Parts: sequence; C-alpha cells; structure tokens
Amino acid sequence: MTMANIYLDYQATTPLDERVLEAMLPWLGRPGNPHSSEHTFGQEAAAAVELAREQVAEAVNGDPKGVVFTAGATEAANLVIRSLANGGSRLLISAIEHPCVAETAAECERQGRAVVETLPVGEDGVVDLDAFSELVADVELASIMTVNNEVGTIQPIEDIGALCVSEGVRLHTDAAQAIGRVKVNMGFGITFATLSSHKMYGPPGIGAICSHPEDISLLKPLMSGGGQERGLRPGTLPTPLCVGFGKACALAVRECEKDGERAAELASLFLKQLDKADVSYVVNGSREERVAQNLNVSFNGVEAEVLLAQLPTLALSTGSACSSGAVGPSAVLTAMGLDDDRVGSAVRFGFGRGTMSSEVCEAAKKIAAAVARLRRR
Repeated sequence: MTMANIYLDYQATTPLDERVLEAMLPWLGRPGNPHSSEHTFGQEAAAAVELAREQVAEAVNGDPKGVVFTAGATEAANLVIRSLANGGSRLLISAIEHPCVAETAAECERQGRAVVETLPVGEDGVVDLDAFSELVADVELASIMTVNNEVGTIQPIEDIGALCVSEGVRLHTDAAQAIGRVKVNMGFGITFATLSSHKMYGPPGIGAICSHPEDISLLKPLMSGGGQERGLRPGTLPTPLCVGFGKACALAVRECEKDGERAAELASLFLKQLDKADVSYVVNGSREERVAQNLNVSFNGVEAEVLLAQLPTLALSTGSACSSGAVGPSAVLTAMGLDDDRVGSAVRFGFGRGTMSSEVCEAAKKIAAAVARLRRR
C-alpha cells in the first residue's frame, strides 16, 4: 500500500490476510461441493468445511455442532432475531446496535411479531447494567453487541450473560467487531453469537451463527430450497470461503494479543501527532473499555463529511459502513447523548495488521492541516 493512499477503515472491512488466501487457493481451482458425499472430491471438501467449522467454534469457545454458516453477520442476525420474534414477544436491544440488529428488530415490531425495548447507554458508549437488570425480566431475546462498530466500546457481556442466565433469558451478541480484538466466550451466558469473516481478515461473503447445539432448534430458516446447514440455510456451502473464514478465525485467536498491542501503539502515536500539531479534538467513547483498533474522534467546529472531502487519499469513515448514504446524524453517537457539533464532526479511524507507523504519522499530518484550514474559514 503506497503512502499516496492510506487505509484506516478497518471497521468497514479488513484486507484479506495473505495466509488466509494461501489456505483458500487450493479450493479455488478444483470442484469441491461438500454436499456431494458420493465421491472423493465432495468428501475432501466436506472435511475442509468441518475443519473450518471447528476453527470458527474455537474462536468463541463454542461447539462445532452449533455453528451455522451464513452469507455474513447481517443474515446471521436476521435469522436469530426473526426466529425469536413470535407473537408479540419482547426483544431487548441496546441503543447502539448495528443496523442488522436494530432495523431487523424494528421490522419485527412493525409486523406485530415483537415488542422492542431499548437499553440506554452512557456518554461513554457502554450499556447501563442497572437498566439492563430492570428490563431483562420476561424478555424472549436480549441482543447486545460485544464491541461497537462506530466507537469501539466493549460491552460487559459476561455480566449481561450472567443476568440473562439468572432470568432464563436468551442472549444474542453481535460479535462481528470482537473476534481477534477481545475474548468471546459462549460460556458467558451467550445463546447466539453472530460473526463476519471480512471483519477479521477473512474473505467477504461468509459469516456464521454460533450457538449451543441444543438451541439450534430455536432457529427457523429465512429461505427454502435445500436441507443444508441442518435445514436452516439452504444452498451449497462455498468451500473456499468456509476454509478462509476458518483460517481467519484461527489466526484471530492466535494473534489477538499481538494485534491489540500493536494497534494500541498506533492509536497512541496518532493522537500524539495530533497533539504535536496543536489540533484540538475529543475521543468519543470510553478510553478504557474500548478496542485499540477503533478510535472515534470529533474535531469540533469541522463537519466530518467536509473534512473527509478534503482528504481523498485517506480511507476514513464517519460511522457504520452499512449506514453509508443514510441521511441524518449517527444513531450511536446520538444515543450516547453527545451534542450536535460533536456528533457531526466525528470521524472513525481504524488501525489493523497492515497499518504502518509512517502511514499513521502521514495521516495525522494531513488531518491536522485540513482541520486547521477548515477552522480558519
């Protein structure tokens, strides 16, 4: 990656790790339908898929028998939420959930299938545990993300899971931004965890639901047309994508600590460069309960969209990639109670395996200059 173009949008998607590509390559040029069990080609593909299933399960300390492959985390979340929304059942979601959860829950409510309760968060972007304990009773499903995609805050899933277990409530967690950044453990009272391959240096187009095998029966297919994935997700499994996803999960588990330490160094370097340039800013979300790979910063008095237009060689974001083109302020930052100027001037920076220190310094230099220009207008 040249200095002319610097990628700092790792929350939107991550580049494919070369080791993942290497694992996928043998399956890109050969027939490999894992459902064709009558011959060697199909049997070998099935074995590769089952290994990937084990690797995905290991990433969440789960059971391979509870892993259902999907086209991505959005489909996975839809399948979980729509399956549990029945006859006006109560769903509890946080105010900062990804659109794949928030919009799906809202659609279920419009259809009369569920009543949605919204759990507030503080200005630090962390859910209110006291409010959760008051709202969780008699809920069919609670859906609380592990790591927020816009501000990178880590939610207290272990405490939330314990409360769910005590109340007999099923818990879904959107773990798309968590794998490889924090520990995800199905033993924390999690009923369903949904994952996305392309958020962890794997190939796009594949994700998964991780559940306990006995809870698979709670899920209902969104489509018909085949008996694959225990009848929940019809269609031929893409062996190369499954293999790549599995390898990405294995690397994420193995390199989580190392990746986090390096990202923390890069984030610290970035802020020090802004301080050196005497640029005023404020970090959004808890400085302690956050993943190092995500840094959400507001440059008060500077509209974020205008700032990004001044920086065509920097790949940055003003929020969730899935909300691109949406009109209106960030729902996450608004739910945190931030003022309009802070919300409108927020930019998300992502640091990953491929980010170099020189790129971080160059990006900070360009941002400082652009902010100074815009503030002089």
